[in-house]
Amino acid sequence: LPGTNHAALEADIDLLAHPGFITEEEALLAARKGILLELSGRKGHSLTNGHVAKMAKKTGALLAINADAHAPGDFLSAEMARKVGLGAGLSEAEYLQVRRNMEELVSKLPPLQ
Repeated sequence: LPGTNHAALEADIDLLAHPGFITEEEALLAARKGILLELSGRKGHSLTNGHVAKMAKKTGALLAINADAHAPGDFLSAEMARKVGLGAGLSEAEYLQVRRNMEELVSKLPPLQ
């Protein structure tokens, strides 16, 4: 829905899941706020990964790769996550940067209890 990405980006979030046809303005806002944009491994949601990657490259927004898992079989292996990134148009170096983005995000999470 129009406006959904913008509303989410105005909230206190770390990652915008499956942003779809995100606008350049929204991607710039994500870049300014350090919000990661998701490249999704989920069927259907992954159809706009190339667009999301393009907007991120254009604006300097950070990317993450995620499964958007709804069931155990939806989780991505490391190799499948790499394929999602490269399939979205990332270079190998850009994919490795995405991995670092995700590691940094996870390092900020409180420990599991």
